[in-house]
Amino acid sequence: MNIFSFLSVLSLLSISSASSKEQVTSRAVWQKPTPIFSQKYDWLRLKSDEWLKGDIVSMYDDELEFDSDEFGVKTFDWEDVNELRSRFDQQIRLADGRVVQGFLIVKDGHLVLLSQGVETHYPLSELLSITSTSESRIDLWDGKVSVGVDISSGNVNQLEYLVSAMLQRRTPFTRFRSDMTFNYSKSLNEDADSVVSDTRRITSYLDWFYSGKVFLRAIDYEYYSDLLQNIKYRNNIGSSIGYHIVNNKRLQWDATVGPSYQETVYYNNIENSSQKSGALSLSTLLEYTISRKIDYIIDYQMKFVDDASGGRNHHLKTGFEFEFTDNFELDLTLYIDRVAKPVAANDQEQPKKNDYRLLISLGYDF
Repeated sequence: MNIFSFLSVLSLLSISSASSKEQVTSRAVWQKPTPIFSQKYDWLRLKSDEWLKGDIVSMYDDELEFDSDEFGVKTFDWEDVNELRSRFDQQIRLADGRVVQGFLIVKDGHLVLLSQGVETHYPLSELLSITSTSESRIDLWDGKVSVGVDISSGNVNQLEYLVSAMLQRRTPFTRFRSDMTFNYSKSLNEDADSVVSDTRRITSYLDWFYSGKVFLRAIDYEYYSDLLQNIKYRNNIGSSIGYHIVNNKRLQWDATVGPSYQETVYYNNIENSSQKSGALSLSTLLEYTISRKIDYIIDYQMKFVDDASGGRNHHLKTGFEFEFTDNFELDLTLYIDRVAKPVAANDQEQPKKNDYRLLISLGYDF
């Protein structure tokens, strides 16, 4: 090999080595691009490094509810959140009970709140809940409407339907919820009484959260009417103390106990047309997420009243909710109502103590 060939080979090796070093250096200094945050959206970055734009709905019980612009309302474990940025003021409830508000930035295990040009830092471990301060946003409300219809013909000609609805709103300190159930059945036979059953129930309550476990049910109201039980209407109002027995991603279980006042008016009973009584109310609500598509609920209430008002009044709602789209569910629900000492109408037999209803309905969440 002459000197010229040797120099050519050496030159090629040097160029190849330099090119390899440039590639290594290029990979070493490459950095992920910084996204441009549009002020039209809130922004969420997950631990998987995925970014979502949309609206912060709320954060309670270590779960963040986020309305993605592309995927709709989704719930994420708080531990899966890597970064969160808001475009509106948010109300922040801290572990010591304080509620502060401002533009929110959560990043690197730290919470920053911007308010009137002042930047305040908090340990992320102090954060209990997040709620938007925009009072007009519909996302602050949760609701559901269900409808079930049963039409029988042949030996039994009957129309029966159930309508139920739920509306709920939460803030850092309070929770308001109202439930309504209307069950009605009508005979379609010409020789039979028209209305077979007519049951209506409305419950509403307002909770104030004292701590992460204890809450005060400041107002607890129930309206109930049942044709078969001879109850024209029954009003019960009271207050109670509540406790979160279990509160995690899959299971929420609350229990309450407290005094109340009840007034019952009967359809047709001269001696006992109206009864008033003090009461002791007990209730429990359990909601268990079996899977992403199946939920199980138990809602039980019991009231101790005097004998003329029924002795003990029970109401149980339990069943499964099967989600088949983002907003629609198929509900299989068992209702049990019991009056320990029912009051009969004049010249009629005493109503049975227990009423059972097993219904299938279609529900819409909003």
